[in-house]
Amino acid sequence: MKSKKAIIFISFLSAIILLISGYLTRKFELALIRDKTWSNDLGYKENEIHKLTFHFAGDRSVPQIPIQVNNYEFNLIFDTGCGSGLQFTNVVEDKIDYILLNQIEELNRDGSHRGWSKRIKIDEMIVFEEMYKDITTGIADWSMYSSSKFDGLIGLSYFASKVITLDYAGHRIAISSNPIDYSKLEADQYVVLPLYKSISQGQQDLLFFEAEYNNQPIMVYLDTGKNSSYFYNPDCSSSINDKPDNLIDIPLKIGDLELTLTDIAEVNDLAQAKGLPYITMVELNSDQIWKCNLLVTMDLIEQKIILKKI
Repeated sequence: MKSKKAIIFISFLSAIILLISGYLTRKFELALIRDKTWSNDLGYKENEIHKLTFHFAGDRSVPQIPIQVNNYEFNLIFDTGCGSGLQFTNVVEDKIDYILLNQIEELNRDGSHRGWSKRIKIDEMIVFEEMYKDITTGIADWSMYSSSKFDGLIGLSYFASKVITLDYAGHRIAISSNPIDYSKLEADQYVVLPLYKSISQGQQDLLFFEAEYNNQPIMVYLDTGKNSSYFYNPDCSSSINDKPDNLIDIPLKIGDLELTLTDIAEVNDLAQAKGLPYITMVELNSDQIWKCNLLVTMDLIEQKIILKKI
């Protein structure tokens, strides 16, 4: 009797293992198909697609990419809101050979004081096999930016005249210097919009694009370096410098793409960049890229942003 029960149990366990294995295999196959689809559509070669890692975990995580300085590899947060282009933290300070230039004041995007950092110069840095020399940047205390330690930030100024695709779900980043053939993009698959440039100091590389809220045109600011998104309501009592509360869901139309941004914080002081045609109502950050299952492509050759639901 015991032997029969053991056989039944083992058979049942084997069936469960096969089902789980089949599910995981199918999920992996679908991920590969999906990756191949967007990479082919956007014209990437295999050697232009790289692994994407994240700081934090879950749908509050932000992307990070490897860079090399002095034969050390650091993982810097890929922060499209990093107007200065590059910022190290004191976590890696002892591993970087640098010349100290002076101290500088760090500001929030609204111009308010954030803290002080060291202005430094380093000889060279490698980003995805591309060498940069004679770099002036800064080293700041990590606690000015985050509740947990991190190596630093890198922004879009190091990706000028390139095409970058972020696939959060597939943990992939693709980077190319080749223009996109837009005739290959299906209109029902991809939303293509022009990027708008701010004339505010230090914000020329930031990402702004048009959307609709309540049938009115607005600007959306995309910041991959943050894991909380914001909605501008001048009549509310919450500040962007407070811990996010008063969370709401809002409908947003981006081209033909209709999204619902969930658990987005209302704030009364969302910074308004100069030179844009409409008020900036939404700061769309990494949490919403995760929640809305978005594939985000930044075409810095043609100055366009491309969004796709995956």
